[in-house]
Amino acid sequence: MKSKILFTTSISHFINDGNSWFLPVTFTFLIEFLGISKLTIGILGSVFFAVSALAAPFITKIADRSKRYSVIMGLGILLWGLSLILFGISISAKSLLAIVISVALAGFSSAFYHPLGAAMLSITYRGSAGSALGINGSMGSLGRAIYPTLTLILFTLFHKDMLYSSLILGVISILASMTAFLATEKLQEYPDPKEPRSEEKEVNKGQGMLRSTMGIVILLTIIALLRSVFTQGISQFLPTLLVENFNYSYGVNLGEATSLALAAAVVGQPILGLLSDRVGRRLIFSISTLGAVIALMAFLKFADIVYLVIFGLFTYSAFPLMLSLVGDFVPRGSTGFANSLVWGLGVTGGGVIGPIIVGILSQINGLVFASYSIAIVGLLSAILVVLIPKPAKRSKVPLFG
Repeated sequence: MKSKILFTTSISHFINDGNSWFLPVTFTFLIEFLGISKLTIGILGSVFFAVSALAAPFITKIADRSKRYSVIMGLGILLWGLSLILFGISISAKSLLAIVISVALAGFSSAFYHPLGAAMLSITYRGSAGSALGINGSMGSLGRAIYPTLTLILFTLFHKDMLYSSLILGVISILASMTAFLATEKLQEYPDPKEPRSEEKEVNKGQGMLRSTMGIVILLTIIALLRSVFTQGISQFLPTLLVENFNYSYGVNLGEATSLALAAAVVGQPILGLLSDRVGRRLIFSISTLGAVIALMAFLKFADIVYLVIFGLFTYSAFPLMLSLVGDFVPRGSTGFANSLVWGLGVTGGGVIGPIIVGILSQINGLVFASYSIAIVGLLSAILVVLIPKPAKRSKVPLFG
């Protein structure tokens, strides 16, 4: 049962995060080939994250009630495929309105995976969720690492026509959604044999515990939002930054550089997830955020790809740290809703603000200036982690079995 859930969520994570990086690569195409302004691109990035942030709580509320996490997660991956296909058709037609609609649909699709996948793993693995989320998160990192290069390989093979890249990746998403649809059983909590309770009492207890820890959830949401303003502000413009300021051409070499930065988290997620279980999630999460800020500034100063890789290691390894922190404070029956606040309103909400800020600042004084400026917000996020209290220890279950 646990291995099946880990497999299903990992495949979905691969597709979801891979698709999310199709957009920044394509945004650079819109700037370089269609002449769309950076401010417009910032607005597109904000539309994506705004729709996702608004949709996440409603989606996860339905999932928490029905317990059909896998089926609902599969629906999100299916919608991802449809949105990519529509995105490619919109670009081919050079219709800005259609592009906005397809980006909005992609944002809605992205609202499904992270809170639902994290809830499935937190409920199943309990105290070992950090390690399970680390393994799962590495698959998301692998998707992010592969898709920029894959997108630009397809772009080059099909005579620099973005339509075919979007069609192929869209079909892959639709096929991948089938794995989640096949896992149709309801996900049940593991009962505590020392304290048997009726379902009604557990629900009431869970609601009371959620209310008592809501202050911590709000703090985590604020920290996640500030961190995301920084990371998503940079991420949505990273390929454009490389093309305009560091002499990369829009082709396979840009995909390789972007993929190299993202690939570091394939190893980083399981390692940091394991360290979060052993050393403490607060400490590791703070180190990862501060490390991302320092590495970005070093890359902007020295233009060495090594610093970009370090930036990717810390930036894109936050999934097992942030959401396993949530699982340490809230009752397991409410993890989906709490995750939707931290991820949907925090991480995704920060994604609404970050691209707009970078888009505006880049119009004023270029992307390098905008990148330095947004890094200050990331530094503030790292400092605020010290306000998170130490969580109580929770029972663990084996990682596999």
